Amino acid sequence: MLSDIQVGFLRDRIHEIGSALFSNTGNATFKLPTSIISVLRVDEEGNIWFFLHNPDLFIEEGDKAFPARLDFYRKGKPFFLQVSGEALVITDAAEIKDLTGSTASPVLHSFSRVMLVKVRVEHASYFEQRERRMSRLQSWWHAICKYLLQEKPSLRPYKLHPMILA
Repeated sequence: MLSDIQVGFLRDRIHEIGSALFSNTGNATFKLPTSIISVLRVDEEGNIWFFLHNPDLFIEEGDKAFPARLDFYRKGKPFFLQVSGEALVITDAAEIKDLTGSTASPVLHSFSRVMLVKVRVEHASYFEQRERRMSRLQSWWHAICKYLLQEKPSLRPYKLHPMILA
């Protein structure tokens, strides 16, 4: 069981990234395909809720619970998360209504193409990327360029000059 501080930290980081790569890590013959998901909610117990496209094949009762992994990564963020746990496909219409807040039957009909999945977090790994430091060779190069050119070396954009054809 995760503590309230851990759940709060995970919730903040998950909502900051927003999407993840979902993969089914079970050994069953029928496995849900790996797909990109958007997180709907992270509840107080640390469960992660999201919708997943409903596959064309029938899911048997025994296959509704399976081990899964979520990889949270977003370009430009200095961290990423790897979450693993037990995933459960939710088929109860009342629970779907509670989560989405919808009461109309046409809205529930649109949920026939997607299924609600809840992942109970059993293990979460948080990784922070270090700041990139200059190597000794790079720092020498910068010092030489600064001394000779009296400016910091940088990439300059290439400018196109219009040609006048006579």
